Amino acid sequence: MFELFEKVRIISKDLIGTIVEICEKNGETNYFVESDVEFEETDTNHDRFPLFYCTEEELEKVDETHE
Repeated sequence: MFELFEKVRIISKDLIGTIVEICEKNGETNYFVESDVEFEETDTNHDRFPLFYCTEEELEKVDETHE
């Protein structure tokens, strides 16, 4: 289980982000992860710091002391 504002890595995207919301859906915990990587402002298909909707299995904790 992860906590709000915890740093995580989205395994399939190899992308580091921060959990900004946690919700329950059909008995499963889901997480909204905001990317720590800023996307190009000229890319109109993305927010500057996009959100990703993830399950617990798609995430792993990031050891912030060894980043």
